[in-house]
Amino acid sequence: MTPLTISRPPASAGLLWIKEGWRLFKLAPIPWMGMTALAFMVIIGVSMIPWVGHFAIELLSPFLVAGYFSASRAALAGEPVTFIHLAAGSQSGRDTLLRIGVAYMVGSLLVFALVNLLTGSDLRELMQQVQDPTALSPAELERLVTAALPAMMLASALFAPLLMATWFSPGLALFDEFSAGRALWWSLWACWVSWRPILYYSLVLGTLGMVALVIPFGLGMLVFLPVTLISTYVAYRMIFTPIEEPVLENDASP
Repeated sequence: MTPLTISRPPASAGLLWIKEGWRLFKLAPIPWMGMTALAFMVIIGVSMIPWVGHFAIELLSPFLVAGYFSASRAALAGEPVTFIHLAAGSQSGRDTLLRIGVAYMVGSLLVFALVNLLTGSDLRELMQQVQDPTALSPAELERLVTAALPAMMLASALFAPLLMATWFSPGLALFDEFSAGRALWWSLWACWVSWRPILYYSLVLGTLGMVALVIPFGLGMLVFLPVTLISTYVAYRMIFTPIEEPVLENDASP
């Protein structure tokens, strides 16, 4: 395991990550979109399992990220991008990724419970209703917005550290052999100290995500999701850099 340090790139790096993600996507758009279509089908299928489907998606989400990270590393090395990379997490770091998934699932449950306790709103129900506002009358829509706004604001504040902790942790588990606890902590700390490029990155990506959502037939998401995860890998490699060990005089070649 190579010793790592956390760098602090400038704010402009956030845009660089997205540009590099787009460049790598353009090198093999069909494989990337095919991988994403398969991932969407699996997610939809798992989500339809009664009672446990949503929790299973949260539990397995680190494996999806690990698969895209593996494919992104191959793309950077000039290797082909294939569906095989989606199984990378099941071949290396499986137990650690599973623990990260458990941490994310438990953290999500705590966030929803706290939002319900502090605001009296069922966040999951609110999110489902917001997805189809045309089915509501003006009075119901006004009531929904009034109830949803404080709940969404609180949920955003509570979810932020959870997302920061799980953002880069699959890469640290897959490539750098970190334990689950250490990977979660390093990811959280890296996001905290590199908040400027990550904020810039999130704002630009959020704007692109809204554009992708309005593209018909889900085609926008078939591009947006891989570009997001490829650029996340680029950010991971820029932020977590190997420590170069000094060469001792007595180890130098004669």
